[in-house]
Amino acid sequence: MFSTQTLRKPAMALTLSTLVCSFAVADEEHYDIGIWNDNGTLMTGGFDHDDETLAVQNLRVFEAEFGEDKLFPFSTDEPGVGGVAADAGLIEGSIINMNISAGLGVWNGSGFDYGTGNSMDIDYGTTTVNTLVGGTLDFLVTEDFDLHPIWTIGSGGSGASNGAYLVELTAAMDGYNTSESFYVVFNLGLDEEDYEASVDWVNDNIIPAPGVLPALGLFGLALRRRRA
Repeated sequence: MFSTQTLRKPAMALTLSTLVCSFAVADEEHYDIGIWNDNGTLMTGGFDHDDETLAVQNLRVFEAEFGEDKLFPFSTDEPGVGGVAADAGLIEGSIINMNISAGLGVWNGSGFDYGTGNSMDIDYGTTTVNTLVGGTLDFLVTEDFDLHPIWTIGSGGSGASNGAYLVELTAAMDGYNTSESFYVVFNLGLDEEDYEASVDWVNDNIIPAPGVLPALGLFGLALRRRRA
């Protein structure tokens, strides 16, 4: 079942290994979710769809903004899921299963609350999943893929209060070990400083430092799903 508790845990350091450099998360551009194969285990990184490169090799916290399209203020098609099959070590024609791992987190200024009744729909193709009940979206790996689901906050697109919202996901594929959880922090109407505080909180409190045993179970983010 989905967690209904507030996440409040001691901070743990985040280390990012990039292909070309290391830099602070707060200064990064908003990357797509890059899925790649590390010796049989799926990993996530920051994929730059403009030049089709994995600009950040290991990245588990992604950022996105609602309201950039004034006609659809509560929907966005960022982040997408992308990669170049040969570079990512993936087989063309295979399917990435992106799974919702927990209910929607709502920023309270010092952590994320769950069980608030808020939800997010994620649409791709003919499939819609929701953070209240979970689900899986399937993405086809092609030579170079840049696939964008639609993320919508609020029931039926009716919107939600301004704030930061957290979605937890995993990536799975037949023949590979499932990825660690990764996260998208969405901004709905917060000023940049307040929003980045919520992103920093996720990096500092949820993402374990190298060598730290996985602590996600301690946070109550249940319902890890992998497609059979």
